[in-house]
Amino acid sequence: MKTAALLGAMSLVGAAQATSPFEGRAKNGAKDLTCTAKGPNKCAMFYNATLDLTILNDWNIGRGNWSATAAAGSAQALAETAGASQTNFKGWFLPTGDFDLAAGSGNQFKAIWDAAGGSFTSLAAQFDRVQYWDYWSSTEFAPYPYHALGFFTGDGSQSRADKNYELNALAVRSGDVAAAVPEPETYAMLLAGLGLMGLVARRRSKQQ
Repeated sequence: MKTAALLGAMSLVGAAQATSPFEGRAKNGAKDLTCTAKGPNKCAMFYNATLDLTILNDWNIGRGNWSATAAAGSAQALAETAGASQTNFKGWFLPTGDFDLAAGSGNQFKAIWDAAGGSFTSLAAQFDRVQYWDYWSSTEFAPYPYHALGFFTGDGSQSRADKNYELNALAVRSGDVAAAVPEPETYAMLLAGLGLMGLVARRRSKQQ
């Protein structure tokens, strides 16, 4: 009975992983559907196919002001640096956060919030070290150039703030990093092809 119950629980876990909008990725970008948000088997990042966006698992990479040039110490610079140091990839930036837009490419913060479950508790369960605080988005507030838009993880609300304030940074990256990492089957096919080419070359040299 205990064995059956354990197998049943494992199948439920597998089903939950299969239906999750976030897929785990290792530091090198390889798909890892068994890694977790926290603990020894922690994911380096998560991929969301709907947004076609990779999100750094660590949500506590520091606080900085908002800078259009990603000046040293700014939230943008923190996102670039943390993404590159915690993974094998560059090209990290702050997510968009236009509160006039629905969840999607123009409001990635809202989309991440919704996909994670729409609460601080669910967000903190999906990602590591989520701060109950405001995060900068990459979106400037056009009517007032000294302000940019932010996201509050406490309740999912979005507002504008003075760019000189120091808010949290979150690193995201366009696309799926796993696309740049060949699957094991690809390596096997490549090796097999090289072996076949070597065999053909040896036969030709013997015939000459």
